[in-house]
Amino acid sequence: MKLASILNGGLIFSGIRGGDRREIYSQMLELATQVIGTLDVGRLTDKMIEREDAIEIPYDGVALPHLRMAEINDLYIIIARLDTPVKMQSGDVAPCRMVVMSLISQETSDLYLKSLAAMLRFAGVGDHLGRLLSAPDADAFIEVLRAADVKVRSCLAADDLLHSGGTTINVNDSLARAIDLFSRDDRPAMPVVDDDGKLVGELDAKEVLHRFIPEYIFRMDNLDFLDSFEPFNRIFKEETERVVRDYMQPARLVVRGSTPLIQFTVRMVKHDVRITYVIDEDGKYLGEVTVKDIVKKVLRG
Repeated sequence: MKLASILNGGLIFSGIRGGDRREIYSQMLELATQVIGTLDVGRLTDKMIEREDAIEIPYDGVALPHLRMAEINDLYIIIARLDTPVKMQSGDVAPCRMVVMSLISQETSDLYLKSLAAMLRFAGVGDHLGRLLSAPDADAFIEVLRAADVKVRSCLAADDLLHSGGTTINVNDSLARAIDLFSRDDRPAMPVVDDDGKLVGELDAKEVLHRFIPEYIFRMDNLDFLDSFEPFNRIFKEETERVVRDYMQPARLVVRGSTPLIQFTVRMVKHDVRITYVIDEDGKYLGEVTVKDIVKKVLRG
């Protein structure tokens, strides 16, 4: 299915102005009534903002407000191109230049998510977002997508959910640097790459701690007598001399970007894995999908 075939030119607006999301969303909904019919604009705007505040997903140039309600009888994708970029939420990565709003009926399943994924995949490459923003009217906007043959996939895949640009660590980095990154980024594990950027393993903070605790302790049932700080002192003494290669393990779950969501989700649940690493055809690290990403971007995104 082509994305252009799903969009309604009557719900694509340009020249939208507003100082905040309430102004912008209200204006979009008011304009959309010409196609959709009567809408309780104030109530829908309040509910949409309430939902954004509840799930706190930061936007990066494109805002994605959405709402699923019984009173909505179909899937409506409303697009607005903003005259001036606006930061919709305090935690946004960058001010938004475009808003893709979804009004979703209770019968709509994953079509809106697949449509948004297709739009974001296209807009995130090169000057594609600029081409959409500079299209003179709705027909030209849709023609950009049609000419590029942007398709809605039959299912969501890993590269629809992955977040890229995250911290990686090199096999030859010191353990001290790894611990610094664990602390700074507040994450339990990190992908390990070689000098060519290929994923070669995973460094798990829990495993690092494990390696500094004497093995005989793990065979004990009663640990109430333990009060020694010695394992931590060993880490302090040795972290600058040890390297990541000595502590990394094979990454537990690695997939290509085209791997369907359901496939790696089942593997994550079945094998108690919290991070799926995504690689390209050459084995280079592209990004990762966490359980948190699935909850926020699929169940609440």
